[in-house]
Amino acid sequence: MLIAHISDFHVFAQAPETSLVRMDAADAARKVVSDIALHQPAFDAVIFTGDLADGGSTEDYELLREILAPLRIPIFVVPGNHDNREGLRVAFQTTVPFKAGPYLNYEARVGDLRILALDTLVNGKGYGALDPGQLDWLESRLAELHSGPTIIAMHHPPFPSGVTALDDMTLRDGKKPLARIVAACDTPLIILAGHIHRPFQGIWFGAFCQVGGGPSFQHALDLRPAAPEPGSISEPYAYHILRLDGPNTLTNHKRYVSL
Repeated sequence: MLIAHISDFHVFAQAPETSLVRMDAADAARKVVSDIALHQPAFDAVIFTGDLADGGSTEDYELLREILAPLRIPIFVVPGNHDNREGLRVAFQTTVPFKAGPYLNYEARVGDLRILALDTLVNGKGYGALDPGQLDWLESRLAELHSGPTIIAMHHPPFPSGVTALDDMTLRDGKKPLARIVAACDTPLIILAGHIHRPFQGIWFGAFCQVGGGPSFQHALDLRPAAPEPGSISEPYAYHILRLDGPNTLTNHKRYVSL
């Protein structure tokens, strides 16, 4: 099974909300989508870990749907801090099985793959959070017997990048109970996230973790403990390809796209 992991397109119909976002963000997103659509062998699904739009307007999501239209495979999305919950729900309600209620959590299956999507959006804030009800739902789903691989998709990573200023804006409320749930899970977990605008991987309480880069802009790498928030940097862009061979074998590739 092949899964494409993308993140942080930040497309906008009129003007960007975020100062670092490139003015041709929509064109950059189209190039990524075209590469995914033409890839052989074909992908089984795409997981998009948030900040699909930069302002979350109805027009932003109309533009986004037009950009994603060449993809004839399932697209699973979670909201980022620049998204609008209701706008995202309306835009994807016919293709994504959002749960009823205030959050855009859901469970989905692609063959033997189970996807558990978590909504970490805190309105008006850059950081993310999970409330006790969301964590209870996640724990109950993980407790259900499942023989295939499981991906937890969320925008704000609970695991550190080592870039201090960026890690201060990741998951805050709910991080400790989430760590307990992940550590107690007796099946292999993959956690996919976004938000950092730098591609990286890690291991967190036994789970393989990955952040997707953002074609809208990429942060510079600065691992000094007291460094200020890094600005953007011009680096080659790549999205991630996850090859899943059963529940216990994961191969990860970077697929470079010229933007």
